Amino acid sequence: MSSRKPQDHTREDQLRALFGLQAGDENRIGTDARDERGHGYELKTTTRNCVSTARDVSNGHVDRWRQQTWILGRGTYHNHKFTFESTYVLTPSQLEPWFSEIDEKLTADATLTSRVLSLCSTNDFSTAELDRIEAIFKRGSTLNNPQIRWSYVQAHGTAITDDHAARLRQIVSGSAALSQRDPVVYE
Repeated sequence: MSSRKPQDHTREDQLRALFGLQAGDENRIGTDARDERGHGYELKTTTRNCVSTARDVSNGHVDRWRQQTWILGRGTYHNHKFTFESTYVLTPSQLEPWFSEIDEKLTADATLTSRVLSLCSTNDFSTAELDRIEAIFKRGSTLNNPQIRWSYVQAHGTAITDDHAARLRQIVSGSAALSQRDPVVYE
């Protein structure tokens, strides 16, 4: 038997099965899973003290993530098989402090880009050159794999230890009810 560990999608398949979800969008940048009502989920697994997210994270990623409930699983490999030690569900409101940190980093880059473009516009760059510079800056002003510390997941998320599918649906139903009232604020 190979000592190679399975790809993330194999562990995501395990999460989908554990929580009674169907596969989401077919591409890597879409929704990872959906429930019977069409609610989207972002799935993340790890064996470490942090969770990897995505390459080239932009405001578009964060906007999409804000619309999804996240399911995170941490586990280990035994005899080449991945086993979850703990699973957590985080609603968009529980992730908002982390989303805001990502927004702040991206906004700082956008502000700097605007300042540089302003300087360029006063130094005889053509409109085509300015457009090209802006495109280069925007492509380069993403974050590479902003990670979520597992301690954040434990502090803000809801641990699911049994009856995973039913508990998830309770959380999502409660989250929808909360979002129709006052937003949850974490300090």
